[in-house]
Amino acid sequence: MVRTRVPTPHGEVFLHLYHNNRDGKEHLAIVVDPAQLNTPADEEPIAKPIRSKSLDEVWEGENSEMDRIIRGAYRGRLSEVGFRASSPHRSWDAFTNKFGISVPAPLVRIHSECFTGETIGSMRCDCGEQLDEAIRRIAEPTSVTLPSGEVKTIPGRGAVVYMRQEGRGIGLLSKLRAYNLQDLGYDTVQANLMLGHGADERSYGIAAAIMRDLGLGAGEGSEDIRLLTNNPDKVQKLEAAGVRIAEQVSMVPRTWRCQGEEQSPEPAGTPASDAAARLRSAGATLIGASMTRGPELEKYLRTKVLRMGHMLSLPPSDSAGNA
Repeated sequence: MVRTRVPTPHGEVFLHLYHNNRDGKEHLAIVVDPAQLNTPADEEPIAKPIRSKSLDEVWEGENSEMDRIIRGAYRGRLSEVGFRASSPHRSWDAFTNKFGISVPAPLVRIHSECFTGETIGSMRCDCGEQLDEAIRRIAEPTSVTLPSGEVKTIPGRGAVVYMRQEGRGIGLLSKLRAYNLQDLGYDTVQANLMLGHGADERSYGIAAAIMRDLGLGAGEGSEDIRLLTNNPDKVQKLEAAGVRIAEQVSMVPRTWRCQGEEQSPEPAGTPASDAAARLRSAGATLIGASMTRGPELEKYLRTKVLRMGHMLSLPPSDSAGNA
């Protein structure tokens, strides 16, 4: 329905808002692809642009170029002095870069909305941290080697498909009730079941349709993707929906990656200290680029690993005591 440029601490992204005929919700895609800002005068991109097919179509009732501009169907960068509407006739399906090299598959995360974790910084889950980490990792530049032997750095590219499936699909009301059950000692799986829900009621058909529209992992001419997740059920359901996954990429909680940093701080200027500083820099969501931590979060993370089969190794101090 609309696409717009949004500057973030991790660089510029394009936010797409989708309507669908299945659940009536407005789902989103956060697309990281600096090639979107290229103009026809710029050199051909080294990687295929991540472009919405439905966005570039001519819609019924559109009478002017400005109609297309307002909904985001443009190429390059909008400015007060000029703009250029996109053409529905240009297809990137058969794209090949002029360098004749392969580039890493786009990195994609399917992320479910979490009001508590993303908006008020709840430490019952790591959702706010995961959303920030996903955008940061997708935006990281990568290096490719040209046939000449020259190493070329290219911008990161991919997308976060943001699904309005609060509380693993049970909705905000039931999720908050489940929190009260968790205070009584039940884990997140037990609480959902006690409320008459499944442990995970999310579906991924709409997410697959969004990815197909963007040319990511599904549909003719699309690229295979690297999927950023620890959840084997998500991998299976996306593959069943026709999404081609070249690689599953793990998301390790920051507090586990930086475990022991406070007890054994690295000298300033070392790679370890530089990495820790980057994690503490500005980021998206209320949590930003800081670490989420606390006993309730640790219980939640252990439940995902031990009860829901997430592909994630517990820290050494946890794995022994919770085997």
